[in-house]
Amino acid sequence: MKNNTKNISQLALDNSERFCVFRSGEGWFGIPALAVRSIVPRPEITITPQSDPILKGLCHLQNEFFSVISLQALPQIQYDTSPESEQQLLIIHGPQGPWGLLIDQAIGLAALETSISAISNRQDDWSKVIVGSASFENQVLQILEPAALYHYTSNLLGMFWKHSEHPISQLTCNL
Repeated sequence: MKNNTKNISQLALDNSERFCVFRSGEGWFGIPALAVRSIVPRPEITITPQSDPILKGLCHLQNEFFSVISLQALPQIQYDTSPESEQQLLIIHGPQGPWGLLIDQAIGLAALETSISAISNRQDDWSKVIVGSASFENQVLQILEPAALYHYTSNLLGMFWKHSEHPISQLTCNL
C-alpha cells in the first residue's frame, strides 16, 4: 500500500507545474520555474535617466548587461518594497536575452495547481501578464507569464519614450 501511495503522490507532483514563488511588497507571485535563470542579491543598478519608473535601470552581472524592471512601478500593483539592500534580482530568460525583475524575497520552488484567470483572455496587455492564481502556504499567488510581462513593460517603455523628448525615443525600444 505504501508503494501505491508514493506513486500517487509522485504522479500528483508530475501533473503540477513548478513555479518560483516570490514576494514583492505585500504581493505574492509565481513564475514558471523553467523561465528563471537564477536569483541573486540585488546588484548595483545604473539608473536610466528620463525613463519610465518600470525600468529600474541596467546592471552588469555574470559578464552580461541586462535591463531590470520593478513591479512596484506598475499602476496595477503599486506597493512599498523592502530596503534596496534586502532586495533580490530574479533573472529571467527572455526572447532577446536575460532580463531582471526586482523582488523582495524568493520563497522557493513549488509544484502548484493554478486556476486560470478569466480575464487573461481579454485583449488588453495587462490581463495577459497575470494568467491565474494559486495557493501556497496560506497565501494567494498571482501567476505571472514572463513573456507577457516582458512584452507589457517593453510597450510601456516604448510609449513613454515615444511621447518624451528623450534621445533614446528615436531608437527601437527593447528591454
